Amino acid sequence: MQKLVSTIVATGALAAILVVSGTINVNGAVHARESVATTAAIVDEPVALEETSEPAQSTAAIELTSLDTRVLNERWGLEHIGVAAAWGSAGSLSPVLVAVIDTGIDPQVSYMDRVKAGIDFTGSGSVSDEHGHGTHMAGTIAAIAPNATFVNLKVADKRGRCESDIVAKAIRWAADRGALVINVSLEVEPTPALQSAVEHAWNKGAVVIAAAGNSGSTSPAYPAAYDEAIAVAGTNPSDGLAVLSNHGEWVDIAAPGLKIYSELPGGTYGLETGTSPAASHVSGVAALAFGTAIDTNGNGYTNDEVRDALESSADSLSISGIGYGLVDACGTLDTLS
Repeated sequence: MQKLVSTIVATGALAAILVVSGTINVNGAVHARESVATTAAIVDEPVALEETSEPAQSTAAIELTSLDTRVLNERWGLEHIGVAAAWGSAGSLSPVLVAVIDTGIDPQVSYMDRVKAGIDFTGSGSVSDEHGHGTHMAGTIAAIAPNATFVNLKVADKRGRCESDIVAKAIRWAADRGALVINVSLEVEPTPALQSAVEHAWNKGAVVIAAAGNSGSTSPAYPAAYDEAIAVAGTNPSDGLAVLSNHGEWVDIAAPGLKIYSELPGGTYGLETGTSPAASHVSGVAALAFGTAIDTNGNGYTNDEVRDALESSADSLSISGIGYGLVDACGTLDTLS
């Protein structure tokens, strides 16, 4: 049994600025959704509903000079971790493939042109998001990383339910098809297949970035607690722990996780609280980092350089159990340069 590790919070009228393909779009109306704590039918093979060929990794650079680096209205997390400053220091970024392993992605999102493939692992017959969670997570990553393209790997049903071995299959699928960032904003039971998939992804040059869980405890959550994954705790605007965020020695890093504003199905927007949106912040920064990282040790991959940059540049906070501290987008890119 698994649970999605975020809580959707009711909101009033808000405005957001989204970064999509080097432009900033302003959007308005917000509709709240109800969070459903989490298992989906296990299928032997995923069903491809969009592009089934291996998504290509372009080497063309994406120029960021046209980006408006003003503070992004309502997305406090992006300002807090220095995303605009990171854009300013980046110059250009190579495209990076990001796998979102979640409830799907709604086809009406403004970043849909960046979704290169959709695979249904649930047997539902659709890669669309009937829950809202996956759309929200991908929206944050898209807002942080204009160089990110996506594979939408639906592992959870409309009630937010999925199984460990389905998540494991999705992680392997993503790693084998060139995804460098694999966002897993969910918590499942640990299994040998899940651990093996996380190890496989790391050995293929990817980073698995996973939510630390929302039990308010120090008990390890999975897949976040596996050594090869990056476990992410949530913080609030005052640099304290976000409500109910797990923490402990097994956590690697922290990111904003309280009332995070992003897209929801149907062209709407809303807030989520938890380590799920915290993980999506780190995935966005990781996508920026892969866009500029160089293999300095000659092992043929840059995931070790990216992980080291994320962790070594994190801002130390006066709370325990959050690993290296708060992710710093600008610091990460400066470390890599």
